[in-house]
Amino acid sequence: MAKVLIVDDEPAVLTFLKRLFDEAGHRTSVAADGAIGLREFFSFQPDVAVVDMMMPSMGGEELCRRIREVSYSPIVVLTAMDRVDDKVRILAAGADDYVTKPVSGRELLARVEACLRRSKWPTTTASQSAYSDSRLSVDFSRREVYVDGERKELTPIEYSLLSLFVRRTGEALSAEFLLTQVWGREYDTLGLVKWHVSNLRKKLENRNGRQPPISTVRGYGYRYERPTERPAPAAARTEVESTVAD
Repeated sequence: MAKVLIVDDEPAVLTFLKRLFDEAGHRTSVAADGAIGLREFFSFQPDVAVVDMMMPSMGGEELCRRIREVSYSPIVVLTAMDRVDDKVRILAAGADDYVTKPVSGRELLARVEACLRRSKWPTTTASQSAYSDSRLSVDFSRREVYVDGERKELTPIEYSLLSLFVRRTGEALSAEFLLTQVWGREYDTLGLVKWHVSNLRKKLENRNGRQPPISTVRGYGYRYERPTERPAPAAARTEVESTVAD
């Protein structure tokens, strides 16, 4: 049983969602707008929040940001907007996932429970309790990430993505593989991978704007390589090869 906070300004939707999660065995708390939802978040301390995008007093985007200031509990946003720019804004505000209205109860329940599973994933493996290179350090036992010695706060999804990358350094990981491993087999939206990897890159920038080497494998996915293992630029390789040939 998980504690689920539901925030929506439509009474019929609020009633439907409360019944959906109650019948699934979860404990629920509801709020009719963002401002009330934020107060309820502090008092109820939910394991996951389901938040409508368009609400009076405080919208879902602002509510996500305010929650992210104090917590990394998963957030699933309900939205009627289907433009890419709108979805990017939702994820950039701190949401872990979104479901487009009209809402399918089965899909929403599956996505929320997938978020809950990810947030409870073990942080260590028998073979690797930490990762470190010249710029990045990850302590799996403490779930802490440092870039050039500076602590970085990641959402559960960003942390899960980074863990996959550094545990398989040098490997090209397909977008489909990342989607299945981090979100689950019930997901088919590859855009989620792109947007969250983009957010991860921004968070891992250091003060000089340098990013750890998460590179795009065009038409396939992404790869993380240790900074010292990155191949030399083409011009430099040509010069070296020319010298050897002479």
